[in-house]
Amino acid sequence: MEDEKLGRAGIVATQVLCGAAVVAGLKTVPALWNLHLITQPVQTLQIALVLLCFFCCFFFFLLSLFKKCGLSEGLVMSAGTVVAALVALAFGAPTSFEFAARTWHWACLMSSLTVLPAAIMLGASWTDWQRVFAFTKPHGGVELAICIPAHGAALGAWVGAWPMPLDWERPWQEWPVCCTYGAGGGYLLGLVVTVILCFVNVRNVRPKQD
Repeated sequence: MEDEKLGRAGIVATQVLCGAAVVAGLKTVPALWNLHLITQPVQTLQIALVLLCFFCCFFFFLLSLFKKCGLSEGLVMSAGTVVAALVALAFGAPTSFEFAARTWHWACLMSSLTVLPAAIMLGASWTDWQRVFAFTKPHGGVELAICIPAHGAALGAWVGAWPMPLDWERPWQEWPVCCTYGAGGGYLLGLVVTVILCFVNVRNVRPKQD
């Protein structure tokens, strides 16, 4: 029971602090330098990336002390960034050089929200990645904390893209503002759902032993 409480507390703390990093990175800290995602998307995304990567790496590495942690996190995250950029282009992101920096930084943010925690916890195990993301069958609270926010971020980015083609001529319709806010909102919602499930399904917080 003590181990379950410790695991649950660690997961909840990680979710809360990662959520705070997203809010601080996209809104609070950029505002200190008079930056805004709508008018300075690249600089704002850079700040969000620094904060999110720091908090994600630090706290998920702490959680990974009780698991086998792979040595290829950097390569996996880089691959995730490339995939996110290609998916964005396939779904209609601007292909001009003017938007290249925006697309790349947005892809890095998406990789940090979805791939980075999984890379730290799961390493390069293709079987575990399939189980958590393709089949959505996480084992324990830690994998739950990886699975739900990642799906929330991806779904939020997709929903956030809906207003972009509409003829409203609003500055927030510019790429990648809508998708960034959508991804951040979906990620935060996923964090809340994970915390709730950690308290509802206490017995499933600890990973299953093989």
